[in-house]
Amino acid sequence: MTRRVGLLILALSLALSFAACDDAEPVLFEEPTADLTATPAPEAAELLPITDIEAVSGLSGLAVAPYDPDTGAHGDLNVVDADGALVLVLVVEGPEAWDQWLTDGFTVREPVSPAVGEESFIGPNPDVSEGVYIFGFRQDGVSVLLETFDDPGGNGAVLSTEHLRTLAEMVSSRL
Repeated sequence: MTRRVGLLILALSLALSFAACDDAEPVLFEEPTADLTATPAPEAAELLPITDIEAVSGLSGLAVAPYDPDTGAHGDLNVVDADGALVLVLVVEGPEAWDQWLTDGFTVREPVSPAVGEESFIGPNPDVSEGVYIFGFRQDGVSVLLETFDDPGGNGAVLSTEHLRTLAEMVSSRL
């Protein structure tokens, strides 16, 4: 008898659940929520061609180097001079990198005004180095960092803050 009552309750539950969904349309496939027609972000080399870096800096014979964090080539684009010394690193990240750069105690010295993109800064923190060799900005959910290196001849950074800003403006215009 308990078995029949259990089966009856199960049958009624199923009947009620089917009746409640009677006017719902079955969904076989979910509609994609992403805009599949959106243009993908350009590659780093498209954002900042070597010819632009040479034109802004006055340097010649620059080349792209492979990613190798052990040598400092930690970017999406790593640019070296004819002797193989790093001149510029370009890092292109998502929005989470921006928050990390602002709070890591290393990257940011001070905000830049007028900003490149929505917000920008120079760095590193003065506790890390007296010289300025980082320029960062964010735009449309993309975080960008340009970093230059010391001149092997001992003349400070290879690229000036003005060079970095001009290159950042070029990258910004291509995002």
